[in-house]
Amino acid sequence: MSSNNPLDIQRLLRDKEALKTVAQSQEAKALAGMLTQGRDQASLRRIAEDAARGDTQELSALVRSIASSPGGAQLLRQLSRSIDKK
Repeated sequence: MSSNNPLDIQRLLRDKEALKTVAQSQEAKALAGMLTQGRDQASLRRIAEDAARGDTQELSALVRSIASSPGGAQLLRQLSRSIDKK
């Protein structure tokens, strides 16, 4: 599955077992740690709520900051490979 394809992503989101497996992976846990590093729960909640309403500017900036770090980029590649296998 190509994780860049919106239809494949939608299929993964409907596959609860595959989604659970990916979410419980070491890569996902490490990525969650990077997302929360230096941010409080209220800030993360606001970013998620804004994204749910269509304002993805802060979420995009957060993902870009993680993707631009060597460790973050590697985690994203590993997570993408895990998703592609599902």
